[in-house]
Amino acid sequence: NMKKRTIFSVMFMLCLVAQEASAFRLRLKVPTGSDSDESSPYTWIIYAVIAIAVLVGLYTYLKQFKTVFRHLGSSFKMDAKTTLSSDQQRKVLLGAAYYVQDKVYMNSLKTGMTSEEREERLDDAWNISNNKNAMNVLGELKVECKKSYFPQIAEAFKLKTQQDIDKYLNDTFVNQSDLLACSKQIERAFKSIGNLVKLGIVRNENDFVRIGDAGWAASRLVYVARMCLESKFINEAEFWQFVDVADEVAHQSLTSWEDFGKSYIIGLCLWGANGYEVKHQVREVNKLLEDLKSPWKTFPFGK
Repeated sequence: NMKKRTIFSVMFMLCLVAQEASAFRLRLKVPTGSDSDESSPYTWIIYAVIAIAVLVGLYTYLKQFKTVFRHLGSSFKMDAKTTLSSDQQRKVLLGAAYYVQDKVYMNSLKTGMTSEEREERLDDAWNISNNKNAMNVLGELKVECKKSYFPQIAEAFKLKTQQDIDKYLNDTFVNQSDLLACSKQIERAFKSIGNLVKLGIVRNENDFVRIGDAGWAASRLVYVARMCLESKFINEAEFWQFVDVADEVAHQSLTSWEDFGKSYIIGLCLWGANGYEVKHQVREVNKLLEDLKSPWKTFPFGK
């Protein structure tokens, strides 16, 4: 959880700076009595050394502090100096469900993340550290954008019983990996539908199937491609090729930011998010849909 990591980072950095300043003071071995401190010619040295220690600490952890302060800022960070056209900004905003959590720029090629944070994210979550594996991962996400098990999920909702669903899947799929992947998504669809109705994301099973998960697939592709571009793992031409695929997929079945945001949540459920993660993400998507400062209120969803 990024908020927990941010709070921990603040506490850790402040402790290190305080420890460093305290160590400087102890090494000077200046008397601690108030009278002695006031009269000692070394008092100004103590404060100077402490100030230097604090400055050194701030400089050492400057990039971590930048990350912390970014997370304390507005959820809707817009780059006033963006060079992107309105249509390009609209396409980049397909990844906004991720941006609003990371509190990065939402309408430009640059994110505002430190290079360390961005590259750590790519390496830890996606195993991306160079052009080769960036193109491999983005290629896989591109395929996932165009691959949907929703026809099978719709049929499973009609069948209801597990025995009938298993027979239907065995009759439908030849490839065992596709069968297992579809079966897992059907299981998660049944498990999450009640909670999604309760949260106001869908009205019923038909609504679930109508909206689908294209928003989730498109959001991920744009989000990861943008970080890869800023890390110079792909070039700008490659970036826009992936973004154009996401844009095309999103508009094949969705007609509004509202359905796009709901589609992102549905995909999150099928991916395997727990109830807490889903509830948190619903709040973030609702910010994008309802807050008057949200770029989803400014930029149209349609092409």
